[in-house]
Amino acid sequence: MSETPNTPTADGGNLRPTGKRQRAGEATTARATSAQKAPEVVETRRNPFSAIVDFLRGVVSEMGKVIWPTGREMVNYTIIVLLFLVFTTALVGGVDWVSNFALQKIFH
Repeated sequence: MSETPNTPTADGGNLRPTGKRQRAGEATTARATSAQKAPEVVETRRNPFSAIVDFLRGVVSEMGKVIWPTGREMVNYTIIVLLFLVFTTALVGGVDWVSNFALQKIFH
């Protein structure tokens, strides 16, 4: 008779569970394992106008790296936010109404 994982052994102990394990010294996320460039370091210029131009170039560069949502995703996110807003407003309004009703009954 063979033993399956996590079944008790003759001495009462359990076998170790099977599955993927992290090896010592290795990253656990895909982001950490991918070879990414270090962020660019730009030296600050003394001329404030050049510094502003460098800043704006950096902003444009970073905006190019943004993963923008599709139109369908934006509609879904907007609907989710609006539903959450309605739920939260109803919850706060309901708690306010119940507490006001209770206080009116207690003090009048």
